[in-house]
Amino acid sequence: MGRSNERRPIRAPFLFWERIECEISFNRTMEHERRTLSRSFGFLLVFLSCLFGGCTKNATSPNGSAWTEATAHAPFAPRYGLSGTVFNNSMWVLGGASGPVTTYYADVWKSSNGASWTQTAASAPFGGRYGAQLLSYNGTLYLLGGNNSGTMKNDVWSSLDGTNWTKILGSTTTGSATQFPPREDFTALVYNNLMWVIGGFDVGQSYNDVWNSADGITWNLVLANGTAGANHFSKRWGMSSAVYNNQMWLMTGAYSTIANSNPTTVYSDVWNSSTGASWTRISLSNIFYSMYYGQGVVFNNQIWLTGGYLAGWGARSITDSTTDGINWTPSSGPFDYRFYHLGLSYNNKLWIIAGCNNVCQSASCAITYLNDVWYTQ
Repeated sequence: MGRSNERRPIRAPFLFWERIECEISFNRTMEHERRTLSRSFGFLLVFLSCLFGGCTKNATSPNGSAWTEATAHAPFAPRYGLSGTVFNNSMWVLGGASGPVTTYYADVWKSSNGASWTQTAASAPFGGRYGAQLLSYNGTLYLLGGNNSGTMKNDVWSSLDGTNWTKILGSTTTGSATQFPPREDFTALVYNNLMWVIGGFDVGQSYNDVWNSADGITWNLVLANGTAGANHFSKRWGMSSAVYNNQMWLMTGAYSTIANSNPTTVYSDVWNSSTGASWTRISLSNIFYSMYYGQGVVFNNQIWLTGGYLAGWGARSITDSTTDGINWTPSSGPFDYRFYHLGLSYNNKLWIIAGCNNVCQSASCAITYLNDVWYTQ
């Protein structure tokens, strides 16, 4: 079985952060504990403005554009851990889960405006998928791996229309020299005319391996799973990624080996690579607060990191943007706090779709699964 939402702790507000930090025992470095005062103060101001003044509907993004809610409730069920991409001039949404991770979805939807959605498959043959990846590559949709109703997969499915799906690579229990092992919560990219799979989680281990493929059938091991180093990021899942300035970028994430438990380490680092075999850490300082399940998107000639789950806190409604990977501009959004949502760049807009919100605003901490759609331009 994969991780359920129970392993992602529901935390009380900022006022109780110190007590919570002692309870969860993350293995943070001393360097991370010496965050700059200015960044801490900035985050506190964002939080207090939302807590006491309210996160208003006219909040703006760093480039001054307002966020607009395309729909409060898309026709697909509220969910998180969904997959998506841009394909044939539409945004696509596939799978996900709710429950937590007890109800798995196998539906496929598309939209050209974020407000109206068309279902292209009600129950696709790959079955319910949580923590999978959907890529648009060479005029075809590719679904990679993920958690299939409690079973980790490393299969690959393709489709030309989002309705008819063909299994082009079957799932195995361990992987092989030409197929990545089963996993969920990994990241995938299209870069240098290849599909890439990076990191992720399977029961008993987290990964920091890198694979690529030109056809989705034969996969090449570019960087083996192993000990982290100066040119190899730590094992992790729930990371964010993007392709920017002719390089692959990897941000944040979490580490654990035991299912249904809190992560033992949560990261706040940023890495990039032009080969996938050797990675460069952009800054030796930890750039973010430790977080995972954010979404990396390239929009307006910047990398954007939206939402995510803050260690010792919970979901966030902040978006961060950068042109160099070192200096990031944070901004609060008017949408609900969320993590493991979908972030897309489409039609000259940045989109945020669905996800899970579990910030405690009172004595009770209800988990809310979302199916709203927001954009900024």
